[in-house]
Order: sequence, then C-alpha cells, then structure tokens
Amino acid sequence: MKAAFVTAPHEIEIREVERPSPRRGEALVEVEAVGVCGSDLHAYEGTQPFFQYPEIGGHEVVGTIIEIVEGEAPEIPNRVQSSPPQLGDRVVLDPSMPCGECYPCRTGHYNCCVNMRVLGVHAPGAFAEYFCAPVPCLHVVSADLSADAAVMVEPLSIGVQATTRARITVGDTVLVIGAGTIGLCVLLAGLSRSERIAVSDLATGRLEIARSLGAGAAINAAEEDVAAAFAAAFGGSDPAIVIEAVGRPATVRQALELVAASGRVVMLGLCSDEICIPGALMVRKELDFLGSRLHGGTVPRAIELAQSGDLPLERLVTHHMKLDQLEDAFRLMLDEPDTTLKVILTP
Repeated sequence: MKAAFVTAPHEIEIREVERPSPRRGEALVEVEAVGVCGSDLHAYEGTQPFFQYPEIGGHEVVGTIIEIVEGEAPEIPNRVQSSPPQLGDRVVLDPSMPCGECYPCRTGHYNCCVNMRVLGVHAPGAFAEYFCAPVPCLHVVSADLSADAAVMVEPLSIGVQATTRARITVGDTVLVIGAGTIGLCVLLAGLSRSERIAVSDLATGRLEIARSLGAGAAINAAEEDVAAAFAAAFGGSDPAIVIEAVGRPATVRQALELVAASGRVVMLGLCSDEICIPGALMVRKELDFLGSRLHGGTVPRAIELAQSGDLPLERLVTHHMKLDQLEDAFRLMLDEPDTTLKVILTP
C-alpha cells in the first residue's frame, strides 16, 4: 500500500509498504479521506515532542472496516460507542489509546490518561491507504454523511469537549478566542447550546467563515477593542464564558481579563510556555479556570451533530489534495494560514 511517512523534520517520503495486519481486538480500515491537523503539522516542523521519526501521521479519518480480529478490550468508563462496529461499516476514529488502569481512566477521564498513546503520533496513523486501530477507537457513521463532514467529526468532538467543560447553557454569552479549525469547531458545538457566541481572531478570512457559521459577532482583535465589540453585540454584557483556542500566554491573559466576574475560562489551546496568572484578578472576579483536553467520550455526540445536518462542517474544509501531496498541504498551512483551514487528502 501507499503511505506517507514523516521521516524527519521537514522531510516526507511516500513509500510502498506492506498492508498492515490487525492484531487481536483490532480492525483494518480502508481510508476514504483523511484531514491534516495542526498536530500533524507540528510533527512535520519538528515541534511535536512525542512523535518518533519515521512515522505515519494522520488521525482525522473516515474509512471502511475490511477486517476485524476478535479480542477482548478493557472496559474504560465514559468510553462509549453508539453501536459496536462491524465488518463493512463506515467509521471515524477516536485516535486516543488510553491504558485503562490509571486514575483518570478509572474515573471516566480517559482523555487525561497518564500513559496515553495516540494513533498517528505513537503508532502508525491514517496517512495511508489502510490503517489498523483498536475496535473501541472506531465509531460508525452513516453512509450518506459526506466525507468532508465525517473527517470533521474528530475535531468537532474536541469542540464538544470544550463546550461541555464550559457548561454552556441557553442564553450564556460566550467568546471564543481563535478562529482556527478547533476554534470554529468550538463555535459550532457551542451553537447547539447558546446562540450568543462571538469569535475573535486576527485573520479577516477566518472571521468571515466564523460569521457564515453563525457567530453572533466576528471581532478582529487587531482592529477593534474586543471587550467593546463584544458588549455592543450582546447588549452591553461581558462574556460569561471565554474559551481560549490559541494557546499563547497573551491570549490566556486576555481571556481572564475579558470574562465576566464569576465567569468561566476554558483553556483549549496547548501552550508550552509558562503563563502568568494574575492572582488578584482571579480572586476578585472569583473565576473558574479550566483546561480541556481532546475528547472524553464526546465522539458520539459529535457524530450526532454532524449527522443532524444542522452544522455546515464542510465550510471548514478549504482544500482537497491527494495523499502524495501531503508536503504541499503542510507548506500551504505554513505559507497561507489566514486562508487555509482544513486540508483533506484522499488516497
């Protein structure tokens, strides 16, 4: 089969390799389409600390099960499937492979597993014609769901996790900082809970997409006062909830300053830098400051939202390419970030 390997930072090789054979408890999936994620880009750039070269990346995928090897799988609280996948089913992937034994796994927070392994990072992923995955990682989707929407289920499930952590309810005013793919998935997931959601970013093109997806306001943080623009859009109120989807110290600080007193800040963007938390501000405003990681049992809800037809997930897909153009996709993401959201590859 054909597979795309990241062999070293900024080096891609398209190789012909043997088709993988599933082990006990695994399925072999024929790839229909696969998205290129920010974490894949980090592996290409050499900034993904867990990626071992050479490896096959890719985890935002839809495909068809062509082989299953029966085997027992550990029961992990909160890891649920709508229905057990069968031979011939069309499936999407939850790429996380938790240990099932650590404290988070035993208490329903497998997304925080201390021994987490991820397909496409610690094990071969889906930038190939076929890939293997543990059966519990696979979730059945309908045959009539578009390939683009199916690929977007995995990032949408991250948005569902963040909005669940934020405890958004009807009427809550929400600000999402960052209009990248994940930030826009937070917007779409949040709109199923409240219509009073604004998005801020620096890129005009991404803000236009946010507006087309239903954002109540799309605020250019380079040109507008974010607090004033938010208040003007929502009757003078501060955001009850701010979800930070950038992962930079400056935007985390901005989130804490913008959120209403007694409000909640959810940090979704992964930041490797130290962040200075203003202690007096936290106490004076009595804030909840929460992290959100991956998808803790939220893939079925993301599938439900995608299959409802209510979410225009296809609008987040800006480019289609072939698998052997993976390096071109990475260059596009690096060179044209303002107009490039999701790139989808087909074998």
